Amino acid sequence: MSQKNLSSVATDVIATYGITATNVINSYRFGGERVVGFVDQRFAAAVNRGASALRADLRSNLIDSQQRVSSYYVKGIHFGTDKAENVVGVAVDLATKGVGLLAENAERLDRATNLNALATLSRAAMPAAELVNKVAERIEEGSSELVRRVSGKDMPAKALATIKLKAAASKATANRKRVTKAATRKVSAIVEEAATETSNAARRAARKIQSAGEQMVDAVADTATETSNVARRVARKAKATAKAA
Repeated sequence: MSQKNLSSVATDVIATYGITATNVINSYRFGGERVVGFVDQRFAAAVNRGASALRADLRSNLIDSQQRVSSYYVKGIHFGTDKAENVVGVAVDLATKGVGLLAENAERLDRATNLNALATLSRAAMPAAELVNKVAERIEEGSSELVRRVSGKDMPAKALATIKLKAAASKATANRKRVTKAATRKVSAIVEEAATETSNAARRAARKIQSAGEQMVDAVADTATETSNVARRVARKAKATAKAA
């Protein structure tokens, strides 16, 4: 067995547990919807049994009020289960990404060290990994049956959970990539700003050095000119003195 197959088994186990978690969430969702429907039916039946004591408009208002309350409750269930599914999607996305990175790093290290230890590790770990995968699949099958019983419908629970899990994981992947790109852009902006500031500081320093150099050259030139003038004056005086003598 190769390391790729071993990492694939680990990824399958993660996905299976993700489906199981989604099935549990769906059980809560479908069960809540079923309970609300049952309550609505019993309430409507109780109101209609008292038809002789209640006016038709009052019965209608009572039933409508109960249904509005039930709709708010159902919306709350949907909101909570959607959030829970997103959390499962994030967990599956991060775990799958971690397995992929671990496998890539392990293969890179194995090639760099030339130990060929991954084949031995795979042969030793694959039976246990396959056993864990089978246990996870049995748990997932039980959760799928739970969804069907709670919902009271013969539905493809695994297919439904798989679709929801993939959607949640894809959303989590997109969010992670968007956050990574935003962070990269922010770091790039900081680096660019620092580089610009460093460049500006270097140009300012160069200008100061150039200005100081020019001032020094001017000072040296002035000194040389003054020295030359003094020398010429001294020479003229010496010449005049010599003539007078």
